Amino acid sequence: MSLPSKVLIVRLGAIGDVVNALTLAKALKALPEPPHIGWVVHDLARPLVEDNPLVDRVHVWSRGSGLAGFRALTAELRAEGYGLAVDLQRLAKSALVARRSGAPRVLGWDRARSKEGSWLLVKERLAAGDPHDHMVRHYGAFATHLGAEPTDPRGVLRPGHEAEAWAAELLADTAPVVINLGASKVPNRWPAERFGEVAAALAAEGHPVVLAGGPADREAATTALELATAGATPGSAEIRNLAAATSLPQLAALLGRAALFVGCDTGPMHMAVAMGCPVVVLFGPANPRRTGPFPGDAPGQRILQHLPVDGVGDQPWRAARTDSITTQEVLAAARDLLSD
Repeated sequence: MSLPSKVLIVRLGAIGDVVNALTLAKALKALPEPPHIGWVVHDLARPLVEDNPLVDRVHVWSRGSGLAGFRALTAELRAEGYGLAVDLQRLAKSALVARRSGAPRVLGWDRARSKEGSWLLVKERLAAGDPHDHMVRHYGAFATHLGAEPTDPRGVLRPGHEAEAWAAELLADTAPVVINLGASKVPNRWPAERFGEVAAALAAEGHPVVLAGGPADREAATTALELATAGATPGSAEIRNLAAATSLPQLAALLGRAALFVGCDTGPMHMAVAMGCPVVVLFGPANPRRTGPFPGDAPGQRILQHLPVDGVGDQPWRAARTDSITTQEVLAAARDLLSD
C-alpha cells in the first residue's frame, strides 16, 4: 500500500516521548518522495515540533479545552485532508483524535500493545513486538510498515536561530556540564543536596556547570546551588542556575553545546541524546532498556541503577530506587565521560 501524500502523527506528550516519536517523522522525511507531515500535540511539548523542518503543520490540542476544543481540533484536521493518521500514544484519547481526523487510513498498535481499548478505534494494526524493547524501535516498526528506514533520535530537534544565538552568547567558548534536577515522577528523582555535591566537585575540577529544570524544580535548584556554592574552592568554575529559566528550544541549544548531561529518567535526558550530548542517567523503578537513552549501550552513555540482590520476578527494575545511587557513583561516571 503506497504512502499517502499527507500523514498525521498523533503523539500528544510527554517531552521525552515526543522527542523519540520524532524519529518516525525523520524516517518519513528521508523517503525519496517525503509526505507532508502534520502533528497533534499538547501545549507543553509544542515547542519540540513547532518550527521543526520534520513537521509541516502543528495542531495543538490544549488541555482543558473540553468538547469545544476537541471539535475545533477535528474540524482543523479534516480540513487538511490527511490520507493517513498514526496513533503513536496508544491511549483512547489519541486513538480517537486519529479516528476523527477524517483520514481513511488510521494506524495504531494491536490489542497486546494498546491501552484503554485504543486498538478498537484504529483501522490498521501493527503487531506489538517485544514490549521491553526501546520506544524508538517501536516507532521504527511503524517506519518499516510505511516503507521507510528506521532511524535514531540524533538531529530530530532543531532549536532555531534565536535559541542557538542565546546559547552561544551565554556560554561563549565553554562547554558546560548540564545538571537537570527534575523528574515528573517522584520515584525517579534524586536528592537536591547530592546534585549540589556533584556540581561543586565538577566545578572544582574546572568544569562549568549549569543547573536546569522546570518550574517545579526551582526549590531543588536553589538548594543545590547553595550547597555547591558553600562547598566551592578557590578557582572553581562557574555554576549557573537556569532552572525554570529556559524554553525547550533554549534547553536543546544548551545541550547541543554541553560537554555532559547529568540527570534522572526524564524528558530533557532524551533531548540531550537527540542533541548528541553524552549522558549520565540515574534510573529508579523503570526499565532503561525501554525508556533509557537510545541506544542504551552506546559510547557516551552511562546508566546508573541499583537492582535488588534478591530477584523480583522477571522485572527486577521495578524495585530499584534512585535515591540509593551515591554521589560518588555519579561523579565516577561523569569523570569517565568527561575524560574521553
